[in-house]
Amino acid sequence: MPAEDTVFNVLYDKFMFWSIIVGIFTFGWMFIAMLRYRDGVEPVENMEKYHIEVGSFPVDSHNTKLEVLFYVLPTIIVVWLTMMALASYTAVWKVPDDEPQFEIDVVGKQWFWEFHYTEQLTYEDVDTHIDVEWAGNMLMVHAHNTTATNVTVAIDGVETDYEMNASMGMLTLMGTMFDAELHSKITVFDAEDHLLHTWEHLPVGTILSTAGGEHMIIPCDVHNIMTLHSRPSDASNPAYVGVQHSFWLPEWGVKEDLVPGLEAGTVMYAQPDDIGTFPIRCAEYCGLDHSKMQGFVDVVAPEGETCEVDTGVKKSESASSQSDNTDGGGY
Repeated sequence: MPAEDTVFNVLYDKFMFWSIIVGIFTFGWMFIAMLRYRDGVEPVENMEKYHIEVGSFPVDSHNTKLEVLFYVLPTIIVVWLTMMALASYTAVWKVPDDEPQFEIDVVGKQWFWEFHYTEQLTYEDVDTHIDVEWAGNMLMVHAHNTTATNVTVAIDGVETDYEMNASMGMLTLMGTMFDAELHSKITVFDAEDHLLHTWEHLPVGTILSTAGGEHMIIPCDVHNIMTLHSRPSDASNPAYVGVQHSFWLPEWGVKEDLVPGLEAGTVMYAQPDDIGTFPIRCAEYCGLDHSKMQGFVDVVAPEGETCEVDTGVKKSESASSQSDNTDGGGY
């Protein structure tokens, strides 16, 4: 979701446009009056009629229609901008009930982010010519006409490596039972260990953390409702409720504060329409290791669905190189 498409930037452009128009008119009229009635200027026509004296403003001259226009036109502009802002407020903070939603909790700690899944999410990379099918106790990986050679199956943190059948371009595993309540991930690599494809199932209760180099993962083309909390890393002291953070997605132009002690949390919405990996930053100084409050959000296509592919960020590159560089450069 490019930043120029966000509600904030649309409002900014409209307010800036009308501010410039009003400013040109206001300052233009002011400078005309200053130049016309400055000391040393030749008297204007009908000077005596309007009781005009050089160096002073006319006091007995007025134009009712012009004065009414000066009041009515700015009022219309202000009312229109206010209505537009209120409509945008509704669009940002209210999600229609009939539109798809995905809820996730974001927790800011000292000094890393945690992402708590309150809904399950199963996704698979698109446009890789690789397909994963896992039903019951049969797992199949189809990778025809690709350079795939190895498959890693991770179930609840336990990884097992397998080799593809080179002649058939596929892998079939019997007896590997799919459990919807376990965090499962299948990654496909080539002979040089380059990541080619990812399939992942995130059940309710999954917690991902930037402290372990993990990314926040959310689906595309739906309203993502993020509830934000600030909590201490060490809960041994009940009187300590954490520090102030600010969850910032700079490429999307959205930011929301995390308030310590606020049990209900704050809420932020985003509806990304591009697949890709985007940066997460903390926009509020939160202590000694504030610079470590970095991370990434992966926008993915839910299994069986597609969405537009962002050409600016490649997931495989950002996941392998950027996640290793989490020190310094904080905001």
